This record gives sequence, structure tokens and C-alpha cells, in this order.
Amino acid sequence: MGEPITIKLLTSPTCPYCPMAAEVVRKYVEKNRDVIAIEIPVNTDEGLKEALKFGIRGVPALIINDETVMFGVPKLSDLERVVERLRAS
Repeated sequence: MGEPITIKLLTSPTCPYCPMAAEVVRKYVEKNRDVIAIEIPVNTDEGLKEALKFGIRGVPALIINDETVMFGVPKLSDLERVVERLRAS
């Protein structure tokens, strides 16, 4: 196994979809021990910095290994596919 995969989940306290996205990420991390997930609210300095860095204007947004961005509530299968592609590269 290579480097661990890092998923940053940008959320907002008022976002109705963010808890669903967090649940998908949680399920994925449970099945994949080499994946680290961090939830970062965009109403914090760190969250705002990440959003600006990646040009993110809406949440939920997932930043995977600081290179791939997914918007909205991902399907578990889509998240798996993106992470597998990153692992292979």
C-alpha cells in the first residue's frame, strides 16, 4: 500500500446535503483503512482558505489528496472510482 489517501470534506453548518456527504465519506473510510477523512467547515479560517485555494464556491465539496475535487453528495461507487484512480497514478 502506498501513501494514505486524504479526503477533506468542506461543509457548512447550514448545508442540508453536508451530513449526507459526511455519511458517504464515513462509510468509505470504514472500508478503507488507508484513507484519512477530515471535515472542515467553510465558516472557519482553514475552511475558507481551502475553498479559495481550490476555487470552491459551494458545499459539500470533497478535496481528495489535494488534487481532485468532487462536488455535491458523492455516490459511494463514484468516490471509490476516484480514489482508485488516484491510487493507481
